[in-house]
Order: sequence, then structure tokens, then C-alpha cells
Amino acid sequence: MLHVIKTDAALKQVHPFYSEQDSILLIEDAVYAANPLHYAFEWLKGKNVFVLEADAKARGICHRIAPSTVMTNYLGFVELTEQHHSAMTWE
Repeated sequence: MLHVIKTDAALKQVHPFYSEQDSILLIEDAVYAANPLHYAFEWLKGKNVFVLEADAKARGICHRIAPSTVMTNYLGFVELTEQHHSAMTWE
């Protein structure tokens, strides 16, 4: 499953539904959680995490995104959606 997460608060909701074969795409304000200093980053460690580059750029935090995450563009967003049998958006 692809978990599309819009807010850092939504990360708490995802936790019980996440499995190892899933991917996480952080968009909108959730991109802040990709900063290693963010309180929610600890939960993201070791997971398959992608960050929407346009949202990170819009918030001026590209230089603060953890190297363990993958920056992706809108085409990458589409490809992630195609790679997973289902997707869920968390707000």
C-alpha cells in the first residue's frame, strides 16, 4: 500500500496500518517530518519514505530532508501509485 500523508499528525494514524512492504509519500505539511530533527522522524526511520519535492521546495526545507528519504516529483508520485495495489491518503 502507498500511504500518502498530508500532515505530521496523520503519521500517528498510519502507524497501526503500516507494513514492511508499504511505502510512505510525504506531501504538503507532512514533508516537515522528513527532517531528522522533527519529532515524528524517529518513526520514519527504516521505512520506505518518499518526499514530494515541490512541497519541500515550497516550504524551503530541501536542505533539511534526511538522506534516507527519496525526493520525488509529480511523475514519481504517479509511478508510486502505479507500483502499489492500493493507496490511502491521510490528512
